[in-house]
Formats: sequence, structure tokens, C-alpha cells
Amino acid sequence: MLGRAQELAKGLAHPMTALFHLLFKTLALLVYVFGTWFTSSFVNIFIICVLLLAFDFWTVKNVSGRLMVGLRWWSEVQEDGSTVWKYEAKEEGLSSTSLDITVFWVGLFAPGVLWGLFGFTSLLRLNFEWLLLILTALSLSMANIVGYVKCKQDVRTKMSSGLQRAAGWAAGSNSTFGRALQSAGMSAMFGSSSGSGSSGGSGMKG
Repeated sequence: MLGRAQELAKGLAHPMTALFHLLFKTLALLVYVFGTWFTSSFVNIFIICVLLLAFDFWTVKNVSGRLMVGLRWWSEVQEDGSTVWKYEAKEEGLSSTSLDITVFWVGLFAPGVLWGLFGFTSLLRLNFEWLLLILTALSLSMANIVGYVKCKQDVRTKMSSGLQRAAGWAAGSNSTFGRALQSAGMSAMFGSSSGSGSSGGSGMKG
């Protein structure tokens, strides 16, 4: 088991970052599922889970996303009270491997799916205390999911706009170059014709 984990770590450019990307969310899920084996206090389990989820939210938002996939998001509250989303991408020169990227996105979406399933079962059982904890976990998880998905879409939109501008510039340059060649050809042709006519007229006069 340990040897297998070491082999997987060799395929990661950021093994420690990947570890903490998965660590806090995994611990939160384990405490939720098995916490009642060790304590009957819902408050203790709730506090431990929320702390782990808060650590995970900060790690994913500020560390693992930037190092593993070159993306970062944050929001700013304007003077009028509106919220503006900001995105940052640094995918060029990214040292991450395909395994880093896979670990990041799976680790981002999988816990949200699991918390959603737990929420559905708690709702069926009318277990509203645990549902409060699950909603807290879902809100933190979904904030990162939405932030990174929008960040990725923003990068693709900027790349698409850049390619369209480059294509338009290239088409305009080719058109201008073509008109210049055509103009030069016409000038050369008319110039040659004028020269021939003048030469012919001189011969007839002689």
C-alpha cells in the first residue's frame, strides 16, 4: 500500500500540495461518518467538521488551485454593495503533470457529490441537525467549485477572443498585402504599356 502511494507520488509535481488538497476534506468526511463512534456530542462533531472544512476551503482557494492547475479566484465587494468576481490564470509554464490536474479536479468535485448524497439521506430521515452541517459543507465546497469553473471558462473565453482577434488581424493583413500586390501589378502593367506606345510612336515618326 505504501509502495503504491509512493509510485503515485512520483507522478505528481506537487505531492505535498496534492496531499493537503485531499487531506482536510477527507478528514471532514470521516469525522461526519464515524464521529459518533467516538463521541455522542453533535456539537463537538460539528465544530471539528466546520474547522476542517474551513481549512480545506482556504487551502483549495489560495494554494492548491494556483499550484496544481494555475488558476485562482476571489471576490471583491464594491462600494455599492455588489460583488465582483476576479480570476487569475497562469497556465503557461505550469509545472504540473496530468496527474496533478486530475487529482485537483476530482478532489474538487467528488466531496461535493458525497455531501449532496448525505444531504439527501438526512432530508429523507428528517435529521435537520446533521442537515445543517451538510449545508455548511456544501456551501464551502460549491463556492470553490463555482469559482474554479468560472475561472476556467474565463480563461477559455479570453483565449477564444485572442484567437479571433489574431485571425482577424491576419485576414486584414493578407487583404492589405493582396491589394498592395494588385496595385503594384497594375502600375507595372500600365507603365509598360505607356512605354511601348511611346516607343512605337517614335518609330513611325522617323
